[in-house]
Amino acid sequence: MKTMNHGQHQNQDLLQILAQCADECDHCFDMCLENDRTDELVRALRACRDCAKICRVTASFVASGSAFAQRMVEVCAEVCKQCADTCERRKDEEEETGHCAKVCRQCEEACRNFKGANA
Repeated sequence: MKTMNHGQHQNQDLLQILAQCADECDHCFDMCLENDRTDELVRALRACRDCAKICRVTASFVASGSAFAQRMVEVCAEVCKQCADTCERRKDEEEETGHCAKVCRQCEEACRNFKGANA
């Protein structure tokens, strides 16, 4: 059984919100696919897809203690912000986008508060 080192334990909250954000963005993407495709909805779909991808990649960098983890969380925070902004504009039309925006904002904040090994 592999034991968790201090760095992994310390970053558990960030890893958890990254996974939650990725899952929520995937769910929002899937739900929005069922609706009529307006230009704004297509932007939301692309934002969700990008956000889910960056959250998963960032989580792997953080979990492994990569020297690039700090840079990744900075990029991830920007992508989460952009996704939240995009989804928030659609929250009145699509219930899923409101929840997605909320989780993305939480993830953005967690990423901005991350202090990697080089901090």
